[in-house]
Parts: sequence; structure tokens; C-alpha cells
Amino acid sequence: MSATIVATLLLMLSGCVLAAQTLTWDVFAIASKFAFVLLCCASLPRATSREWVLTVAALALSGVLFAAGNTVAIASGLDLAAYFSAFIVLLTALKIAAERSTSVLRVGQFLIRQPANTRFIATASGGHVLGVFLNFGAISLMAPLIQNAAKRDDGTVDRHMERRQLSALLRGFSWILLWAPTTLSQAVLLTLFTDIELGKIFAVGLGTSVLMILLGLFYDRFEWRKTPTSSAPPLPVPLLHVLKVMSVCATLILSTAALKAITGFSTALALMFVAPAVTAIWFVAQRSQNTGMAQHLKGFWPALTADAQGLARSAIALGLSGFIGRTLAEVIPVEPLLSLVDFAYVPGWLFLAVLPILITLGGQIALSPIILVVFIGQVVQMVPALPAEPTHIVFALSAGWAISMLASPNATATLLISATTKIAPTRLTWGWNLRYGGLAYLVLVGVFAALEAGLLG
Repeated sequence: MSATIVATLLLMLSGCVLAAQTLTWDVFAIASKFAFVLLCCASLPRATSREWVLTVAALALSGVLFAAGNTVAIASGLDLAAYFSAFIVLLTALKIAAERSTSVLRVGQFLIRQPANTRFIATASGGHVLGVFLNFGAISLMAPLIQNAAKRDDGTVDRHMERRQLSALLRGFSWILLWAPTTLSQAVLLTLFTDIELGKIFAVGLGTSVLMILLGLFYDRFEWRKTPTSSAPPLPVPLLHVLKVMSVCATLILSTAALKAITGFSTALALMFVAPAVTAIWFVAQRSQNTGMAQHLKGFWPALTADAQGLARSAIALGLSGFIGRTLAEVIPVEPLLSLVDFAYVPGWLFLAVLPILITLGGQIALSPIILVVFIGQVVQMVPALPAEPTHIVFALSAGWAISMLASPNATATLLISATTKIAPTRLTWGWNLRYGGLAYLVLVGVFAALEAGLLG
């Protein structure tokens, strides 16, 4: 199937989902389901084994539900699948402008080429900030820059510097899942849990992210305390480019907050409207003086079609994962299992501490965090009396998703770094970051206890 057709289906799906979320006409909800199914059919011939496995699982669950006469669950799962797919499509469109931005490139280069004593914090915080609006594009941007910076003048590679910088990137990037409204984790969780304190999620998530990056810094210093460090000549601060990147990030977040306040949209839905607008404005602002506006705008469609196949695979994988998580809760006899546990006697902090373990263990056998988070979210809402507040449960599920990115060889960020650097995913996670992930988990347990004791917010 041509990239043009796939790109058209992506736009059609996104438009139908936005219309279904804002208008009362059932035709758009039906059209969004139909568009998702069409996208799957159009993209599967070029899909990887991951998409095929997810498709088979989704079809099997659909067959079980259809035989049981539960078509409502199938329709609900398709709604969620279309929503997740549209979310990732609309937000990933930011890459079209970001990948062509001189400012993003210059900021990335500056962060990598720091003196040894500030290199970790620059890479980790840079990956974190850029990840807010580039999502996984931040990984794709910075990983090659790290490998280039690790090359010595004689052509050899400083393996110690490479390892430390790639670990810093992963340790900084993963924690955006705790708070950033542009991440899929927040979109998924805010869809499942509506009665939560968004301000508390933002404050606790951001504070914990800073804490975890500092933990990564201290662990890096301890781990490499006996190893001599090397430095590439630092680059001057690209102040203008830093301000441009920060202005894009601030515009994205503030515009989303404003639209949410004006319309009453959810954070995820407001972001789905704002992100394409910011992408278009950013793309227009990149026009050179020697290029006419009409000619410059003509470059947007080729840029979209060039990314269409990969974007479709991500949309299908995330959509099908959401569908599986939603329908799995209908197939598995959850209520009899829940009756075996009296949650009234389970401490809140212990309940929260178990959630990241479940998500991380699932990642070891290639179970997507989305499947587990959606499934757990569905199951949790069946519990008559929750042992912890819904806001705290959302935070714990986000934390489990972040830990999974550090400890699971099958996490998306790990696979992207591995594909770019040719370093095995097991080395990036089990070899380089598993111990840090374990320390981070212990700190998180302390945060859970503080939350349940009312010490935080």
C-alpha cells in the first residue's frame, strides 16, 4: 500500500476521532472505528511481527466476545483503539517540524558536548525536556549525536562515554511519563481515570522526575568513580536556539491548558487539537528567506508521507494494545478473582508498590505497558473499595510504565536506541540500567508511602 494512501488514512482517522470526541453525531464514532480497521488492513502487509501478534490477539479476543454476544465490549475496544491511534498520530506530527529545526539540532549538540562533570545532567535533563514535545523523536535525535560525540579524533570510540551518555538519555527521558501531558501514558490513564487531581499528578510527577534524574546522576558518579573521564571541547551556549525550543515547549503546554480551561476538554483531547496547530506554525516559521511560502508549504505533505508507514505501525501497535487491554478485562473472569482478596486490609502504599512490578514483569515477556495499564485500569475500577486514591493509582501506573522503559528490553525507547546505535536491548536495560531501575523503584515505594500518609499534597 502506498505511503500516500496510508497518510490519508491517518488523517482521516485523526479527523474522525476529534469529531467524535467533540460532536454528538454517532456517524463520526462509527467512522473512527472503520478508519482504524482500514488503517490496520492497509498497513499490515508491511507490518512487523509485533503488529501481527497484536492483530491475532485482538481477533481472538473479538471472536470470544462475539460468540458470547458481547458486541458492546468490541465496540468500546475499537473506540479506545481509534482514540489512542489518533493521539499518537497527532502528537508525533510534531516530529515533522522538530526534525527540520536547526534549533533542536543545535540544542541537542550543545547538551551532548558538555564537560565531564556536567555531561550526565545535561543529557538527562535535555532528553527529558525535548521528550516533552518530541516524544520518542528525542531519542532518535540524541542517540546518534551521543555516538558521534563519543568518537575520538583517531576514529576509535570512547565506550565508557557512550555508555554513560546513552544511559543518561534513557534515565532522563523515561520519567516524562510521570507528568508530561504529551505522553501516551497520560493520555491512556486520563482516559481510564477521570476523577483525579491533575494538579497533584503534575506537581508530584514533576518533582519525582527531578528526584530520579538526580538519583541517576549520583548513581552515575558512584558507578564510574574509578574511571577517568574524557571531554570533548564544549560548545558555546546557543542561547537563541535554546529560547526557541523552550518557547515551542511553553506554547504547547500553555495552549493546551488554555483550551482545556475554555472548552472543558480533557487534557489529552485539548493536546490533540493544539499539537497539529503548533506543528503547522513551527513548520511555517522554518521557511528560509529564499523560499516562497507556497513552495515551503508543499514540503509538508512529502514529509508526512515519508513518515507514514512507521507512524502507521506505531498507531496500530498502540491502538491494538489498547483494544486488547480493554477487551481482556471482559474475557478474563476478573470479579471472582477479586473476591479472593479483601482489599480493605491491604495498605495503600503496598497496593501502589505492586503495580509497577506487574507492569515491569509483563515487559520482560514483550507485553506492552499499554495492554497492562489498560487492563489493570479496568480491573481496578471493579474493586468496590480501593485501598488507595485514584490519583495515586494513576501516578503508580505511570511510574511502572517508566520503570519498564528502564528494565524491559522490549520497551519502545530501548528498541529505538538499539536500532540507532546497534547496541543490544538487553545490554541497554539489564546490563546498564537494571540496578538503577531497582534503586528508583525503592525510592518510588517511599514516595507511595508519603502520598498515602498525606505528606505530599
